[in-house]
Amino acid sequence: MIFVDAAGHSNIVANNPRDIAGQAFDLLNRKVSERLSSIGEQRRVAYARVWRWAGDGGFLIVYDDEESVARDVTLEYVNSLLTLDLPHLRDEFSRLGIKGTLRLRVAAHRGAIRYRGAGDEGRIYSPDINFVAHLEKATPPDSAAISGDVARVAGPYAALFEPVGEFEGRAIHLLVGGGRGSALPVWLAERGLAGGVPVNAYAERPSQVEKARMVQAATTEVVDLGTSLRTSSRYLITTERPAYFRDAVLSFLERGGRYRCVLMDPDSDATRLLSEQRDEDLAGKTREALTYLRQFKQRHGGLAERLEVLQTSGYPGMACLATDLDAPHALILASPYLMAPPGAGRNLERCDMPHYSYARSAGPLFDHLRFLIQGFATSAVERVL
Repeated sequence: MIFVDAAGHSNIVANNPRDIAGQAFDLLNRKVSERLSSIGEQRRVAYARVWRWAGDGGFLIVYDDEESVARDVTLEYVNSLLTLDLPHLRDEFSRLGIKGTLRLRVAAHRGAIRYRGAGDEGRIYSPDINFVAHLEKATPPDSAAISGDVARVAGPYAALFEPVGEFEGRAIHLLVGGGRGSALPVWLAERGLAGGVPVNAYAERPSQVEKARMVQAATTEVVDLGTSLRTSSRYLITTERPAYFRDAVLSFLERGGRYRCVLMDPDSDATRLLSEQRDEDLAGKTREALTYLRQFKQRHGGLAERLEVLQTSGYPGMACLATDLDAPHALILASPYLMAPPGAGRNLERCDMPHYSYARSAGPLFDHLRFLIQGFATSAVERVL
């Protein structure tokens, strides 16, 4: 079972008229089909066909009573796609003026399926088909991944593929095209280390508009945790229009939500030490934020009573905006506080630090962060507004 996909599909579609993009993927389809037919005929394989093609990729099946024949067709085909057909297709794209870079992902797996007959290929259910479809999506561009089931019988082709780890409980071997060297760093750069969980990453602090969307999505609880909260407190008393964040907070409070701001005690030892390390007036910034928060509460009266301002004597080590922490749809946007090395001449600005968003799909990672956030929002804190 082989899956082939054009990893550069969106790039080509975005940079070409629709008819030119269609021509590009017609070329890919023709090359994929012709190569399979050519190798299949040379090897006299019993069955080698494209079962499904959907614009930028497809699903191919190879079968023979002699497994070594099916193996040779499959692995010669996979290798030829990357080393021969992909470079030729790119040259053809260039000659035809097709903009964008074509990149391919290929995955192959060995397993058993129950064939219902011609015309019913789309009605076949198989865990093996599901697995190789998932593997193709996980394969780095311009590479071919094979399962351990294939690698164990790869014979003369085994040296082409390097073991790189596991995917969905199966060993994976990878062939990297384009002379890019060892497959392991390519796999790790794409997939990360084992045991990773889904997290969204941002190069800098998301905009006021995006943070407002988080508050709009909240139903019962928002926790805003940081050292001084000067930025978010400014959002709440801004005279600029539109005031996205303030409007979102007021709407949340009107819905009966509870908004907790947790900042460092400006008179604590932790604040003094952090101020010395960063060479900044953190206590002054915190008092400024408290002034803004007080103004917000005064302006909005009883509605703002559900906005609580709490001080902690500790150092949270991160800034975060968290919503509905005990709900299935909980979300955490967090940024660890990073320090520039001694002698660098400047500190990283808070807004320039990487930010990450976590949902329950992050598993134990989400649980650890929720524990820390809830601890700072409920333990050893003093409500000051």
